[in-house]
Amino acid sequence: MNEPITVPESMTLDRRLLWALGITSGIAWAAWIYFLFIFEVGSIPNPWDPWRIVFYVLLLLAPTLTFAPIAFRLRWYFLLPYAVIGWAAFGFLLAFLPPPLAVLTQQQSPLAVWYYFLDLFVVLTTILAPLAHIAGLRFLSSRTHRRDFVRAWREAGLLAFYLVGLAIARNLGLITWPIVLLGLLFLVLVEALFLARKA
Repeated sequence: MNEPITVPESMTLDRRLLWALGITSGIAWAAWIYFLFIFEVGSIPNPWDPWRIVFYVLLLLAPTLTFAPIAFRLRWYFLLPYAVIGWAAFGFLLAFLPPPLAVLTQQQSPLAVWYYFLDLFVVLTTILAPLAHIAGLRFLSSRTHRRDFVRAWREAGLLAFYLVGLAIARNLGLITWPIVLLGLLFLVLVEALFLARKA
């Protein structure tokens, strides 16, 4: 007779920990979104108001709970501080600074818009780099390319740069379908050249 397969206790604990982190992270992000878009914490003038302090904590807590498991799983230890700082700054900018359109139309200092789009680039790369790594493991045949974290971050950076460029063009009213398609084609060609050079 075949003996029943037993799951090691350590794996069970790891799964429980991941579930707990996932649920806690989801709650933290839900509260993050609530304070930002529904409660409108940015309308509170006092920077030391208790509700603003709660929001400050959420700015750090939500990305920490989200990206800590990813950083340790992929052994990208730099990802954790990079993501926490990027997402916390992005939430702060969304809550307490004017939207980019107001800046681009000369209603506010233009320096703020560069902070906004730079931080948008950072948060996009924190999402796209792990996704590019997973896509490479699944679809690329070359072992060198599959395990190359530089490739994942290069692809994330290129795509984030493309999306930020589209966001800037949209705010300036310059975006058209030919620009979108040509930019995407250029992005694909650049990455294809990188992959072909290291093949």
